[in-house]
Amino acid sequence: MNAIHPVVLCGGVGTRLWPLSRSQQPKQFQPIDHEGSITFFQTTVQRHRGELFHDPVVSVAGGHLGTVRRQLRDVQRNARIIAEPVARNTGPAVLSAALLISRTDPDAVMLICPSDHVIEGDLNARIRESHKAAADGLIVTFGIKPRYNETGYGYIIDGGEFSNYRGVHRAEKFIEKPNAQTAQSLIETGLAYWASGISLMRADTVIEEYRRFDPVTFGAVSASLADAGNEDGALVLDEASFGSAESLPTERAVFEKSKTVALAPADVDWDDVGAWAAFHTIGKKSDGDNVVTGDVMMVNSTGSYVRGSDRLVAVVGVNNLVVVDTHDALLVTTREQSQDVKKVVEQLKAQNRREADDHSFGATDWGKQGKLASGAGYTLRHLTVNPGATLPVESGSEFRRLMVVASGGGTLQMGSRRREIRAGATFEIGPEQTAEVINDGTGPMQVIEVACHVDGPLTHLTPLLELAAVADGSREHA
Repeated sequence: MNAIHPVVLCGGVGTRLWPLSRSQQPKQFQPIDHEGSITFFQTTVQRHRGELFHDPVVSVAGGHLGTVRRQLRDVQRNARIIAEPVARNTGPAVLSAALLISRTDPDAVMLICPSDHVIEGDLNARIRESHKAAADGLIVTFGIKPRYNETGYGYIIDGGEFSNYRGVHRAEKFIEKPNAQTAQSLIETGLAYWASGISLMRADTVIEEYRRFDPVTFGAVSASLADAGNEDGALVLDEASFGSAESLPTERAVFEKSKTVALAPADVDWDDVGAWAAFHTIGKKSDGDNVVTGDVMMVNSTGSYVRGSDRLVAVVGVNNLVVVDTHDALLVTTREQSQDVKKVVEQLKAQNRREADDHSFGATDWGKQGKLASGAGYTLRHLTVNPGATLPVESGSEFRRLMVVASGGGTLQMGSRRREIRAGATFEIGPEQTAEVINDGTGPMQVIEVACHVDGPLTHLTPLLELAAVADGSREHA
């Protein structure tokens, strides 16, 4: 059996998991359990490794290239990386990966893996069992037996098992996010499965199905790959071509129309962790049916999910709550209303609040940071990078960051360029750029950061930066 190519999709934002997930630090790159634990993305790439699999292909938004590289390095995984210049849902991402893989492996079978799910159980055994059906040209989608009438998932109806493929069934029908009554009736038939978003197929099969059912997207993605650039080994798709592709998930663009789609029921515990209530569902329960992480004290409280950060969180006399404490924001809601957290993000964006975009003023495993000043369109922060730690810097599409080393020193890594930095050094991280400030010395490094909107003025902060530039003699641009 030829090895399978995992394709890991990292394009989601996860607004319902605010304040942990932000547009510049989305859900898939956040730790599953607590600060310092493995992330959703890292768990995904670790799940599918070994002799059954090739190194993965990772499809990610261009602004998160630095994060992907860093998290792959932390778990010692190699990968081919495709950078998406604009968001176009999962369909174009899957197609671009199929086109890339088929260049070097015409008979390739690939596994599509969302990077933000929690899975317990031997999914790889089910994948191995379904390999022959996929190699013969079927698109095998993995279904999960429903535990309750979830309205946020799609459903697949079982059409009966194939006689020549053990454990692989016909997919009779797809039903997208039914209401509660319909979901309950589907479950009662015993023939409905949650659509997990995980699928196994030949690369040339999905390419031909796109050519048949969505020729506009096929042409757009093919052109974006042909005109792609290279950024330190990552394939950066052409923005003009990729932007003209239809923004649809693979299921709607191809699977619901194709006659080659099959269902493989998977006996695993699965959750796409789309809202905070899911962490209570999948977490290890303590006394009182609570799930807690971090420094948390529960008194006369039951049925709650509480996630602490770097300070004590005490919960007294309440039930069925979700409490999530991060360094710069606190969320309190009920488990039943946790789907509505995205409305908070909508309000934050409407008010141009930075809490919608990134974790602005807190502590991380590389040290401490504190807000010194802020105003219309800018924030000034003091950062401490501990010895041996690395400070990741990502500006996203709406911000630029100017940074000054106040004391100490280390190494600045921007793309393939490295240089020594010391007290007085100043450098700028532009929009959609990433960098790493590495403290490879023996003492702490103090850094001053000025973050502002792309169109925001910095004239009132120029003296600080110019003094540092004079001391250092140059400014480094990413």
